Amino acid sequence: MQRPATSACRAAVLVAALLLGCSESTSQHAARLPRVEIEPGTVTVSGISAGGYMAVQFHIAYSGLVNGAGVIAAGPYYCAESSLQLALGRCMQGDDEIPTDQLITLTSQLALEEEIDPISDLVTDRVWILRGEADSVVEKRVVDALERYYKALVDPALVVRVDRPRVAHTFPTLDAGGDCAKTQPPYLGDCDYDAAGQMLQHLYSHLNARGRVADGRLLEFDQQPYAALASTHSLARRGWVYVPDDCRGRNASCRLHVVFHGCKQGASFVGDRFVRGAGYLEWAASNRIVVLFPQIDPGVMPPNPNGCWDWWGYEGERYAVRDGPQLLAVRAMIADLRREGPPR
Repeated sequence: MQRPATSACRAAVLVAALLLGCSESTSQHAARLPRVEIEPGTVTVSGISAGGYMAVQFHIAYSGLVNGAGVIAAGPYYCAESSLQLALGRCMQGDDEIPTDQLITLTSQLALEEEIDPISDLVTDRVWILRGEADSVVEKRVVDALERYYKALVDPALVVRVDRPRVAHTFPTLDAGGDCAKTQPPYLGDCDYDAAGQMLQHLYSHLNARGRVADGRLLEFDQQPYAALASTHSLARRGWVYVPDDCRGRNASCRLHVVFHGCKQGASFVGDRFVRGAGYLEWAASNRIVVLFPQIDPGVMPPNPNGCWDWWGYEGERYAVRDGPQLLAVRAMIADLRREGPPR
């Protein structure tokens, strides 16, 4: 089994550099991330397909920070082992059995080597997994492997698995998007099922009813400082962050959820349709949840024509550990959003 090469470079050093580099406005036309007081222990992540794989990677690499993950149509950590062939085969179509036990052992070894956070940080996290039974892109055995992987590292009672009939490779919503049984842009399905709400209810529990998106602000921010200092070439120029009105003010205290879009689902392909239509904003507005939507651009270097998050190593073999370029860039966004001090 291939594994990331070790390196003396540590993510904390680069996050510190990113914080210092983002200390002043980087563009006249792009807002920087606003300062928000985030309650300790309330950072969670989610994603669909390639974004689901990215959510798992970020959760595992930074489990000391992240307290839960929602994953739609994806498999376990390091499934692709730096191989596009494995990514397209066993990690999507389930051509071969995914070696879940070996991936768990690798996760433990990477933690012991301090390439990722300790696996003990995962035990009390909440995990929500969904697969559509009409999904022909990511097969059932792939999601089964993800469930087995998480139940080996997380208290199984905190892992929820949902299988929805007539749901294709799409993000299920109450009433946004196209035919639930079809896989088509913007990959939002009108499924009479609120995946975002069900997910957030499990990750946070005891949420208020959906609110009004207008009770908050959806802001663009400049991603280029993070891209430059994390040495990633795939971030789009702009990302989005949604800040509820209740999170604005000196004494406001809120939670943070990070959403990773799927392939061909970023702004370059669908504008803000996924951001506005998936259902996250309504729940965020009434429950003091800040939602960060980092964005990937197709770009040309490295080749990434579908605008996917890197879960098979197109930006280098260290893509799945803490100082992997895209993981580090998003970690620095969170640090800047929370105005963390430079690591000691």
